[in-house]
Amino acid sequence: MEIAPIIARIAAKIPELRQVAAAGSVPLAVAAIKAYPAACLLMPRGRADKNSLVNAVDHNVNDEFAVILAVRNVKDMYGLAAAADIDALRPDLIAALLNWVPAAGHDAVEYAGHQLLHYQDGIMLWADHFITRHHVRALTAQ
Repeated sequence: MEIAPIIARIAAKIPELRQVAAAGSVPLAVAAIKAYPAACLLMPRGRADKNSLVNAVDHNVNDEFAVILAVRNVKDMYGLAAAADIDALRPDLIAALLNWVPAAGHDAVEYAGHQLLHYQDGIMLWADHFITRHHVRALTAQ
């Protein structure tokens, strides 16, 4: 799954983000964020369903990815102001990706869940998870 179209889509649909990047892990995403608010795409993970054919390969592949939203707001020590900033960004992120087809041969993107990743010193990291599917089929070598 190509990540460049996802990054471009997020950057185009949420202009208030000061940075949109990609990273291979949460620690690398944290290190990559230089300006707030920001979004960082975690590299997709693919999982194939069981093969449905004999003497051939036929898989549905689930491509899962997360987008980390990062904000910095030091108005309170409990994170309520930062949470409000995240809450203001999330509907735009979900609207930008939900039901969008990221590449030819892929299904439309679906929402898969969310989680708070980190809060400390006014910096909050929140991950929204998404999924799309594509199909892989090949005849086995004779």
